[in-house]
Amino acid sequence: MSSALVTSVGGIPGRATATDTSATASAVCLAGLCMLLMGAVLAFGAVDIWATSLLEVSAVLLLGLWAACQGQSVGQRLKWTPLYPPLLVFGALVCAQIALNLSVYRYATLLAGLQYVAFCALLLLAVQVTGDERSSNFFLLTFGLFGVAVAIFAICQNLSAPGKLYWVRTPLSGSAVYGPYVNHNHYAGLMEMLTPLALVLSLSRLVHGGQRILAAFAAVLMAGSIVLSGSRSGTFSLIVELAFLFWIASQVRRGTGLRYGLLLLVCCGVGLVAWVGSGDLWRHLGDLQDTTRPAILKDGLRMFRLKPIFGWGLGTFPTAYPAYRSFYTDLFVNAAHNDYLQALVETGALGFACVVWFVAVLYRRAFKQITNWNHNWDGALRVAALTGCTGLLVHSAFDFNLQIPANAAFFCVLCAVATNFSGPRNEKPSARRAVISFRTKSSLEPTEAAEWRV
Repeated sequence: MSSALVTSVGGIPGRATATDTSATASAVCLAGLCMLLMGAVLAFGAVDIWATSLLEVSAVLLLGLWAACQGQSVGQRLKWTPLYPPLLVFGALVCAQIALNLSVYRYATLLAGLQYVAFCALLLLAVQVTGDERSSNFFLLTFGLFGVAVAIFAICQNLSAPGKLYWVRTPLSGSAVYGPYVNHNHYAGLMEMLTPLALVLSLSRLVHGGQRILAAFAAVLMAGSIVLSGSRSGTFSLIVELAFLFWIASQVRRGTGLRYGLLLLVCCGVGLVAWVGSGDLWRHLGDLQDTTRPAILKDGLRMFRLKPIFGWGLGTFPTAYPAYRSFYTDLFVNAAHNDYLQALVETGALGFACVVWFVAVLYRRAFKQITNWNHNWDGALRVAALTGCTGLLVHSAFDFNLQIPANAAFFCVLCAVATNFSGPRNEKPSARRAVISFRTKSSLEPTEAAEWRV
């Protein structure tokens, strides 16, 4: 045989499961994935048509590059995650809306469907190129540094040129600009996903001394920027994240050191906010008299009752809503300001069931293996990703972060990372395995390929 024999983790001889080319391709695709996500954030959240198109095309090309390289590797297998079934069912529903003309605006549904394909491609790619110590280390450090850089930029921009993007561009809508985003709530949604990366790292045993202090400072800076942005729902979601992470930390490690460390970090963040937050900031956070969102919620439920099964069509809320709006405004209502309500209106009970299914699988899968997360990079990344997903899911009840391509793409990648592991180590060999295989040689034996357990 031309291929050298290697010893697997279990000590059983077998053929190498990946060539140097496939390993290099995975590393390149991981770097490309990170660059794509960061570029989407810096491009105003990829809300402009050129940025959205670039995000979609790049996502598909990256996945195609990975698939082409892995297809040349003997016995290389496609990792399975239980997130696939709800994604496929939801995709089939969108295809039915387009094919059967169930959408009130089929063109808008087609465009939204293309975005959905890109997000699924990013999720699939993230599952394949992450899940080991090296990739987890790279992901944590890369986005930890990126998060603190964006936070510093956002604070400086707001202090020196409020209302302008990159100190130059003034949005026509007159929105509350913060960082690279036109809307401060969407900036808060991004930081809710990035802050736990640095926060979990500071609480783990992976860094020590000055590195731990730097990670904690980065987390406090990112968390402080959420409050400084003036996003009320973002601030509330941050508090939920901290409580969620404190609960996870208290369950994993019985000692009091980790709890006190987290509590001290929270106090530092609150102290920073209390020091810089005064005047208009606190008045805005305390102003809870918002009648627009409850009115949209009431109107949306009325729309759902009219089309309860298949909905009005993915991406059609801005088109269908004006006929059912119950209040006067001279502004264009481009979203429901509640991602759950918008999913219910656009995809009906079937689509909303897929959303609930996806979230349930996310937490059920992620909670399977979070023990000893503070001892390895892979576990730390999963906990940080799950915490970030929790914050955005809470925020989604008050805003439309998942309608922003950059935030939605990063959320999908975090979901993939949070659920990406091979299963409990004490699982019996006879347990059911779901495997999809790339094969180029028919002589490959089943034991010579890497197996991924569900």
